[in-house]
Amino acid sequence: MKIHLTRDSVCAGDDLDAPHTRTMSFADEMPLDSVVDEISRSGYLASIVGGKATWSVVAGQPIAVIAQQWSQPKFLPDHATNLSLLKGADGVARVHFRYHVQDDPNTVFATLTGQHVASGAA
Repeated sequence: MKIHLTRDSVCAGDDLDAPHTRTMSFADEMPLDSVVDEISRSGYLASIVGGKATWSVVAGQPIAVIAQQWSQPKFLPDHATNLSLLKGADGVARVHFRYHVQDDPNTVFATLTGQHVASGAA
């Protein structure tokens, strides 16, 4: 199955190629966790100096948070687990990566899941 990717820009110079479209193909039966992990390791997402970029993965709704300092994405509860569930009428899934600058990825995750994060929590 094809996935049409877009992502936010990380700086003004990065805007030249916005919305940073790319199409990747994966087997329909591939677990979504594996797909997102593979995309995050592919070099598609921009890295930033300091190593603390935070991204949310959105496919109709947020499904995961990726942090440059984490070794793997963290998935929201009740996210779709099968790639084919994201497929549009044209057979293509659309996934957008929203840039959260250097926000604490745990705070972004908590916000997306509706959890409260105590001040100073790590």
